[in-house]
Amino acid sequence: MVLLLIMLLLSEGYEPDIIYTSRLKRAVKSTWSILNTLNTPYLPVYKSWRLNERHYGALTGLKKMDAAKELGMEVVQAWRNSLKARPPPMKPDDEHYPGKDRRYEDLGEGQIPLTESLMDCMERARPLWEYAIKKEIEKGNNVLVVAHTNTLRGLIKHIDGVDEKDIGEVSMPAGIPFVYKFDSNMKPLPPEEGKISQAHTSGVFLEKPGLLKEALKRNHEWNQVVPGSFGQIISSGSLTRSTTLEKSLLKLKEEKASRSGSFAAEVDPNDDGKLIVTNSRTTNGAPAVDIDDGMGDADFEEFYNKATDAESTITVNVQKAGEASPGILKMGQSKDPVVVFIRHGRTPHNNLGLFTGWEDPPLAPDGVEDAKKAGRLLKMHGFEFDVVYTSWLQRAIETAWYCMDELDCCWLPMIKSWRLNERMYGALTGRSKQMIANEYGEAQLKKWRRGFKIRPPPVSSYSFQYPGNDYKRTKYVKDIPISWAETINRSIEARKMQVHRRFPKAESLWDCVSDEFQN
Repeated sequence: MVLLLIMLLLSEGYEPDIIYTSRLKRAVKSTWSILNTLNTPYLPVYKSWRLNERHYGALTGLKKMDAAKELGMEVVQAWRNSLKARPPPMKPDDEHYPGKDRRYEDLGEGQIPLTESLMDCMERARPLWEYAIKKEIEKGNNVLVVAHTNTLRGLIKHIDGVDEKDIGEVSMPAGIPFVYKFDSNMKPLPPEEGKISQAHTSGVFLEKPGLLKEALKRNHEWNQVVPGSFGQIISSGSLTRSTTLEKSLLKLKEEKASRSGSFAAEVDPNDDGKLIVTNSRTTNGAPAVDIDDGMGDADFEEFYNKATDAESTITVNVQKAGEASPGILKMGQSKDPVVVFIRHGRTPHNNLGLFTGWEDPPLAPDGVEDAKKAGRLLKMHGFEFDVVYTSWLQRAIETAWYCMDELDCCWLPMIKSWRLNERMYGALTGRSKQMIANEYGEAQLKKWRRGFKIRPPPVSSYSFQYPGNDYKRTKYVKDIPISWAETINRSIEARKMQVHRRFPKAESLWDCVSDEFQN
């Protein structure tokens, strides 16, 4: 579905500059998948609770079919499809109360809903449109919004001024892009002739022939049935409300708790079965384990013995998580603020021993496992984070995504900066260490790799490896000085003004870590 969505966008020439999504995992992970398929994981993503799906109050966590049987189909369908009907409110002591969720710590108590009607949900999205999304469009940016049926319908209602009595006729089928264009006054442009729209709106569906019709049919059928009834349209006589609403909800909650309790696993408290890794010797005779670094390339520098200059392995100890481990955070402990550094997982370039630098391969399958293991290790030791920083390179961004997924914190804000990119290896980029050693000798290879202020040979301004030629990324860079020589040459060639910044053509280790730019 995601691949089709991307094909539909690209076929019409649409490329997003910025993305807005909710704080719910299903929307965030859909966004990640879209970015990966577009090969633009470096794009900025803003996660807002205002794009969360509607809050169903005391119904949250209940099976929809069970609710229909206990409360009556008419009641459940009224809550689902009526514009202003609200389900019973959730109590603050409910296990699903959002106020207990760390992702909403920045919200005031009055902002956290206990229940919502469709109208409440739509109105919740309005400020995000007025003060954020609309402003980005006015700047000339293409905005992609990845959210949920009812918040997207809310945005459509605001953009087109759809009347309350008509908004029920507006659909948002899954996986079909709905595109708006605007004039200079931010008024939506009417659909072009031959384009597919829907009643009361100015947006246009991008679709493969027949796909939209089928999606709208499924959407209509979904609204006629109680989800979880296996597509059967249930007659009003077959489901009747048998008790008071409050008692029915209480009964459903108790049944749910009973079902979940019957599957609880038995755990031996004396053997948690978890392992941790520490860099100190154990006192209980635990065997030392040699872990092969397994990287073998320029991005994963080997550890050298200063006396022999010979490659060595990293020796670590494995022990039970409950045992004392200097420098390791124990599970459940609260600590002062920390910063945690994670090196990205392995890539195909790493496995082939190539200089990677600013080149942008994805993670290899074993690199994905590297990232997941890092996330599991952090979770095991009770780490919680408030923000994630990463580079503009796909391997680092994907590593962050996998870690966040393992930590169940996909909602965290992620700040992507070119300043965290790997060292720029110049003309060595994409070439193997063995190839460079054969051409220039081992001694010169070591100088380029190990010398603190020695730069490799620079790439040409016209090289594919020169970062300044990556036009998708360069337009987002504002904090690199302008290169007047490159600006003049490129402007003459293009016969129009083209301001160009001083992107690195090669970097020493010192260039990579310093805050000074090359001349």
